[in-house]
Amino acid sequence: MSGPKVVRIVTPEERRIIKSRCLSRLKHKVEHLKTEAKKHEVLDEELMMALDEMMSHYEIISENDYQKIEREIPAQIAYLENEEKKLVKKITEQRVSIWERYKNTKSTHRELRRLLKEKNIAFEDCETPICITNETVTQYQQQVEILYETLKQVMNASETLTIEQQEIQLRLFANDSLLTVQEWRLDKPEEWNRIEKFEKTLKELYVDALSNDKIQEFLYRSAALDQNSSQYVMLLDSLILEAATYHKEQLELKAAKKILQERLAELQTLETELKVIETWYELLETDKVLIIKETSEKAQELYQLLSENKIVEARRAAIKKALIKAGYEVNDSMETAWVENGKLVVKKAENSLYGVEFMSPKNLARIQARVVVDQQRSQERTPNLDKHQEEIWCAEFDEIRHVLESENLSIQIDTSQEPGAIQLKEILLNTGFEQNRQIVKKKRTL
Repeated sequence: MSGPKVVRIVTPEERRIIKSRCLSRLKHKVEHLKTEAKKHEVLDEELMMALDEMMSHYEIISENDYQKIEREIPAQIAYLENEEKKLVKKITEQRVSIWERYKNTKSTHRELRRLLKEKNIAFEDCETPICITNETVTQYQQQVEILYETLKQVMNASETLTIEQQEIQLRLFANDSLLTVQEWRLDKPEEWNRIEKFEKTLKELYVDALSNDKIQEFLYRSAALDQNSSQYVMLLDSLILEAATYHKEQLELKAAKKILQERLAELQTLETELKVIETWYELLETDKVLIIKETSEKAQELYQLLSENKIVEARRAAIKKALIKAGYEVNDSMETAWVENGKLVVKKAENSLYGVEFMSPKNLARIQARVVVDQQRSQERTPNLDKHQEEIWCAEFDEIRHVLESENLSIQIDTSQEPGAIQLKEILLNTGFEQNRQIVKKKRTL
């Protein structure tokens, strides 16, 4: 088809940038998934091999096959995000189970210790684990079981037990948590609700794997509070608020750092030496969440600016070279107008009735090319002449296309129409040329 066309011109530099950007995003997602899986000890050999094979598959694809890369990698990233959600769900279930075991064991430990002391039974106490893991909680359960066996030997003489102790014995034999026993004994429901809320907040911290040390700090501080103090409720509320705030801030910080890491990785694919990037990497070791978010935006804007500049300059130079080889005039004034207005009008002869107009956004992502006619010479036109000119342009476009392809540029025709399908656009063809020449002359004079 030889009528108006919308064309995408992809330079070798753009193909390299497309592949590097897509691979960078895929690699970031793969490495993040590996890190999370390894952190929670679910990174098995099968998962590792699958992720490595995915990366290898796309690394060996040629830059010239950029359309395949653009199409498939976003789909793979979406797949990995879905797999990460499944992994997070699995890990969450595991950590919830571990925390519940820890909480119930700790409650049982506390009650057993009280009962042993009440009966003046000698026992070797155990420590609450500092780092909460499946292994440490299992070990803690075994140690508490020893205390339980010590108490059970004394409590077997049921005739000496009080009603309260018989209730405790039933719960112990049923392997139930003594948390309910403690609640039954505590005549302060308002305070107990606060304790539950506090433990729920710590559970959320643990499930999100934010900081075991911080969890222990909150536990120590809560244990140090005097329940008989008139300020107990206020101090406990303050501790709950602090723990909840810490949880919220840490989740926000974690998400912000993840985004910044991805942005910086993209910047590095441009192979541009910028000292500011080193400074931005240092922010990943801080907790300055607002600065990290602002830096992520700056990094994204910088990437878009640098990559777009490289791509646009390569496109513009290639198009200019192809037009000149095809016999069209392209001078400095025309290039200036193209940069400023996104429009370039070229023709082969000074007094030509017809020309070709190239219109595009400033980044030259898509270029619309069409034959135009001088509106001041409409009397010289005929429908057949207009159609003939579009057919001539078809042959010239093929020549331009071959020149571009010889420079290793990829040419995609998004749309193309038959000659005569659309009425030719009328412009001040020659006047426009004269004005452009005057603009250049004035700029040189200045």
